[in-house]
Amino acid sequence: MQERTVAAGAGFAGDRTEQAVALAASGKVHAIGLECLAERTIVPGLRAREIDPEAGYDPRLERRLKPLLHVAFSNSCRVVSNLGAANPLAAGAKIARLARDLGCSGLKSAAVIGDDVMALADNIDWEVDFEGNLLGAHAYLGVDTIAPAVEGGADVIVTGRVADSALFSAEPLPILVNHDDALAGATAIGHLLECTGQVTGGNFEMPDGGSLSAKDFANLGFPLARVFADGTAELGLLDGAPGRIDRLTCALQLLYEVHDPSAYITPDGILDLTGITFDEVGVNRVRVSGARFRGKPKTLKVSGFVQQPGFVADIEIGYAGTHALNRGQIAADTLRMRLDDIPQDHIRIDLVGVDSTLGLASLPPANRMPEVRLHVSARCPDAELAQIIEDEVYSLTLSGPAGGGSVRSERRPSLAVVDGLIDRNLVKTEIVWETA
Repeated sequence: MQERTVAAGAGFAGDRTEQAVALAASGKVHAIGLECLAERTIVPGLRAREIDPEAGYDPRLERRLKPLLHVAFSNSCRVVSNLGAANPLAAGAKIARLARDLGCSGLKSAAVIGDDVMALADNIDWEVDFEGNLLGAHAYLGVDTIAPAVEGGADVIVTGRVADSALFSAEPLPILVNHDDALAGATAIGHLLECTGQVTGGNFEMPDGGSLSAKDFANLGFPLARVFADGTAELGLLDGAPGRIDRLTCALQLLYEVHDPSAYITPDGILDLTGITFDEVGVNRVRVSGARFRGKPKTLKVSGFVQQPGFVADIEIGYAGTHALNRGQIAADTLRMRLDDIPQDHIRIDLVGVDSTLGLASLPPANRMPEVRLHVSARCPDAELAQIIEDEVYSLTLSGPAGGGSVRSERRPSLAVVDGLIDRNLVKTEIVWETA
């Protein structure tokens, strides 16, 4: 049976680099995906592109690709990444220049452009009304936009906003048979790979508290998958790489960011994941099968980035020593009284380590806490209110419970991500080629 081996070399913008190099150097991998884009990383790209038309791609691009390109090129390992962020066209040109500098003569890079649908903003059906300045709008593209670059023999493919899974399903696409269910399977495999260490034991803990060791986490191996023509696959690690791949870690990642396992919507198809099975066929080897295709959506998801009026003020103050928790709670209550004219849905006051994550569902602390940090976060219509809140926190150092200090204050623009849908037929894409 035909097969293609794909690997995960990055699961977020700042992910580690050495595992990607190890996978490319192994000679076992046909393509490696670098998933480096999220809503929070597009906005800086939009701002950078506005200042400089040749900017807007991920600023880590050179640091991430410099140790990888020559190794991957020498081992015929394709690199597919959304490092293009808000400017994949400029990223493609940058990659070609970098390849020349690294001696990768003849390396072909392909930039996938067309996810930027700002010009089609009037055709987007936004889920909610919003106020503010729309900075950008990007549609989630599918594997069909990457496939021509694979077929054209690109050594590096760089995109902007695409579905994360498409970075990994593009490589096996040409060998898939019984196309719909096979594509569903390959897309599900892409979803399992997209968060790198999260499927190899990262972010995982047994009910008894057992997990990998610090040494394992420090050198955690990233996953690779042999994808077969029917869309099934075998997930594993490179020999000797630390980590854990089994039914439990795979199930953890399978359900990641999936609201309805029976109808997981991607640009490439609506997937039914309820029939997926994980068969452990060896140490750190899991056979994956059972994904089913439930049709193709007529629309594409769009993320819009809105600059809202005002600021977000984020401030902390610490309390330590005897009765630290009690003093922190009194300080929090003091702030609630002082700031009671701010709408409750615009401000959050909590104690880190006590109720900052679970809120009202938090249980009372089980022991005497030697230190706590009081945290205040507020959405402010103007700089004046942000300053007032900051001043109130500083006031606690003189007119509040004893021992308050180590104040940290941050003020940042108020940004919102809004979702929408657009007719997929309106979104036109193309491939721009560069050769080193």
